[in-house]
This record gives sequence, structure tokens and C-alpha cells, in this order.
Amino acid sequence: MQDTVYNYYNNKILALATDLKKIRRTIAYLYLARFITFLSVIAFLVFFIKFNYNYLFLCFACISLLLFLFAVKLDLKFVYKEKFFANKLLINKNELKYIDHQYQEHETGDEYTVLNPHLIADFDIFGNGSLFQYLNRCSTTIGKNKLAENLCKSELNETIITEKQEAIKELAEKNDFIQDFQAYGMFISENGNELASLQNWLNETAQNLKLLKLLIIVIPLLNLIWFLLVAFGLLSVNSITFPILLSLSIIGFYKKKIGNAHDQLGKTAKIFEKYSTLIHLIEKETFKSSYLSALKQKLSHQNEKASHSLTKLFKLLNSFDIRYNILAFFILNSLFIFDIQIFCRLEKWKAKHKNSINLWFATLAEIDAFISFGAYAFNNRHFVSYPQISDKKFCFEATAMGHPLLHPSVRINNSIQFNGMPAVMIITGANMAGKSTFLLTMAVNLIIAMNGAPVCAKSFVFTPCDILSSIKIQDSLANNESYFYAELVRLKSIIEYQKTHPKTLVVLDEILRGTNTKDKQLGSLGLLEKLISQHAIVIMATHDVSIGEMEKKYPGIVCNHCFEVELTNDQLIFDYKLKDGINQKLNASFLMKKMGIIASDINTV
Repeated sequence: MQDTVYNYYNNKILALATDLKKIRRTIAYLYLARFITFLSVIAFLVFFIKFNYNYLFLCFACISLLLFLFAVKLDLKFVYKEKFFANKLLINKNELKYIDHQYQEHETGDEYTVLNPHLIADFDIFGNGSLFQYLNRCSTTIGKNKLAENLCKSELNETIITEKQEAIKELAEKNDFIQDFQAYGMFISENGNELASLQNWLNETAQNLKLLKLLIIVIPLLNLIWFLLVAFGLLSVNSITFPILLSLSIIGFYKKKIGNAHDQLGKTAKIFEKYSTLIHLIEKETFKSSYLSALKQKLSHQNEKASHSLTKLFKLLNSFDIRYNILAFFILNSLFIFDIQIFCRLEKWKAKHKNSINLWFATLAEIDAFISFGAYAFNNRHFVSYPQISDKKFCFEATAMGHPLLHPSVRINNSIQFNGMPAVMIITGANMAGKSTFLLTMAVNLIIAMNGAPVCAKSFVFTPCDILSSIKIQDSLANNESYFYAELVRLKSIIEYQKTHPKTLVVLDEILRGTNTKDKQLGSLGLLEKLISQHAIVIMATHDVSIGEMEKKYPGIVCNHCFEVELTNDQLIFDYKLKDGINQKLNASFLMKKMGIIASDINTV
């Protein structure tokens, strides 16, 4: 079944490669046309002079110049098109790698580890080989920020989850739109400060433009009249210095305000042009799902589309950059006080769009993040399903559930049924039998489900909930904290949070490793007793099979599952299949014997 997706991308790659060859051939012809027309301009000008200023040759020179400029314009168009198709070709090649789970060359998202440190560390949300690295197809920094934020928090609103599911389903069927969005997005080169600079400018106190609006009419008019008077001999030529000095003095008086605006916005013009391209792509796309339709409607203000407004801003900022040219600066400002004209138009743009622009970028970020889930859903359509939301107090039921980061060829799927409040699932098993992977599989699929995306399971029914965990605890020399103390602090915070947020899934993996066996057992049992008394939902992986005896004390609340290991032909065999009951076999001593660490006459399994 996955061959269908492979074939889709391979066919796209072949088609794009063919299109690129045609475009590059056209660019080569245009280069030749530019060369010939440029030489023609020079040749006809030489003939014009050589043949006694024959105006026929001058006409030919002008025609050649027009043809040269036309060829240059076409060349720029095809060079941009070449880059666009090259981007799409790279996207399709990358998607084939994603399908083969070769995605480690992409961004890890390590900068987002501060968002939810415990969840992130315990379930490999960010980092090399992480969920973020596997999912991320974002084209903008704000999109990546939104995707990271969504992966680090639980969406508990069932209506929103359902609407997001419909949105992702729709995007998964719009792969051409996804790839166009990504291809245009690859033209964006951000420094990370563009939106902050824009926000600082938007937050500035509005300027009083009454005097400036008067000046930008009066001064150019005064200059025009003055020059006409000089032209007709009514004023001396030397008197021209007065209106020029007046104009430049006005520019100098407002230099600081104009300079601040230019410093904040001048370097961001190209970014806003490219953002407007992505927004325009959204605006012209037809969406049926209510969530995407609602997002699209936010991209307009006062009957003007966001892309048009941003294009205007881009053009204003481009005009502002003329001040870098000394000659243009002098002429335009001495005659028309050009900088003040642009400043007034920027202030007018700000007044009109100040309250809308954050909404536009938030919408762009959200759709950018959705595209990541849409691409994931498209690539894995044969292995995923869209979850159902349960109306029970708590429900986690999955059939043939696997970890999405594992390649299908090595992925082992398991089914699970976990209901009620309180509810405790104890998973025992030998070393390397699959306990920790199963915990990660449950949590990662739950995180994906609460984002409205399809999960790696044949069927999946769940109740939205918070997720707290104690798995990869780190000690801290800087804070003078031992591993054991850090773990106790974490467990205490889980208990306190669960008191006020009952619908929280608590995931524990081999807790209290920093103490002796008896102490660990007593502590684990005590913690579970405490959580049961708070009607908590807990899943715990442990080597301590005695903890499984709690099932007798709390029937219907505590359930036991395990991962077993078999010894065949003096080899350990792991099937990674979840079974009912308590684990009966161990493997640590067997492995130590195989490695020669302990004596071979010790009974192992």
C-alpha cells in the first residue's frame, strides 16, 4: 500500500525534473537573446554615428534596447520559476526520505526544550530523531514556533480537536497546495527579528501627522512654483538654494523619527514580500473544513486582503530604501521631502492595520503548522487513523498501535484498553523487552491525537488529558541536587498538579532507582496508593514484579500487563508484544553471562 505514496513522489520527481530541463533550456536561449540584443544596441549606435547620424539605425538601436530589456525581464521570471521548481523537486526527494525515516538532517528544534522540559525530555519531542524533526515541514519561524507549542501542550477542548481533525484531513488531500506553500516558503530567509522589529514599530505612540500632511503638499508646491519663477527669469538662479535648504532643514528636523522607523523596518522588506506570497496562496485556496475556512476569513481587514496590505507595506519599505542612494536622497528630499511622504504613508498604514497584523501572522503560523501534520497524514495514510474522542471520564483504547518514529518494517504494534478514574496500569518486563518504548508509543500518539492529527494505530479512542511523567530525571550539580532528590521533587510536583487537574495521565518509568530495592518497592507502592486516593490515571513500567500484586487489592482499578522474553537455542528472543499478567522471566544475568561479566554456572532465565 505504501508503494502508492512512493510512486506519487517518484512520478512528481520525474515530472519536475523534465520541467526543470525545459526551463533551463529556455534560460539558455534567453541568455543568448540578451547577448545578441545587447550587441545589436552597440552595433546600431556605431552605425548611427558612422553613417552620418542616420536615424534609421537609431530606431533599430532603440528596438534592440527594448528587446534586450524584455529578455532581461523574461530571464528574471524564468530564473525565479527555475528556483521554485528546484525547491519542489527537493521537497519531493525529502519526502521520500521521510517515508524511509531518514530525516535526521533536518532541524531538531532543540531551541524549544524550555517550553515543557519534562514532557520534552521524557518523550523525545525535540532533538535528533525527535517527533518535531519528523513532523516539521514549516516554512516560517512563526510556524515552527506554533508547531513546537502545539506539541508541548494538551488540547482539552473536544470541539477544537474535532475541527482540527477535519482541517488536517482536508490538507492531507491538498498535497499540491502543501508543496507550493513549502516551495515559496523556501525563498524566505529570516534573521528571527523581523516580527519583533515590526511589533516594536506598531507599539510606538501614533504620530501627530497634521503638520506633516500639510508640509508634504505645501513644500513640493512651493518648490515647483519657485523653479517656474526661476525658469521665467523672475527669480535668480542662486535663489534656488532657499527652497532646497528649507526642504532639507525640514527633513533634518524629523530625521530622528524617520530614522527610527527605517531602522526598525528597513531590513525586513523582503520578508514581508515573501510572507505576503504565502498568505496570498492561502487566500486563493478553497477550504471546506470550518477551521481552515475560519482561519482564511481572518486574512482580511476592511475589505482588503492581508496579502495586498503586506505588499503595500513591502513597496513602502522598498521606497524607503532609496534614502541609501545619496544622489536620489538629495534630489527627492530637496524637491519633494520624500522621506516625510513615505513616513506619513507608513504611519497611515500602521493606523489602519495595527490591530490586524498580529492576527494575520498568527493565522499564517497556524496554517504553516497544520501543513506539517497534513504532510505526515498524506505520507502515512496506510498506517494511520483519525482518533475518536470518548465521552467517558477517561478512556485510552487502541488497536494495533505503534510508534510513528519507527519504520514500519521494524515497528511492532500492540493493542491496549485502559479506562476509568482512578485507573492504574502496571507494565512489567525484562530488560530491553519493550516497556519504555510502549510508554513512549502511548504518550506520543496521545500528543498527536490532541493536535487533531491521525495516530499510528488501526483504531484509537481517547479522552483528552494532560500528560505528566517521570522518566528521564537529571541531577543538577549547579543546584546541588542529586538524581534521587530531583526525582522526588518531580514526583511531588506531579501529585500537586494532579490534585487540581484530575484528568491527567501520569506516566512513570522505573521510578526511585536511586535507592535500595526494599525502599524502592515501598516508595513505589506508597506513591501508587497516593495517586489512587486522588483518583489518578497512572501507567507505570517497572522491573519489580511484586508491585503487580496491587491488582488483588484494587481489582478493576489496577491491571497488569507485561513484555516477556524467550530463550531459544541459547539466544534471547524478544517479540515486543504486550501480554496480560505479570512478567515471569528475567534477562539481565543471562546477558552478563554471555558477555563474560559473571560466571556461566549462575541460573539466568
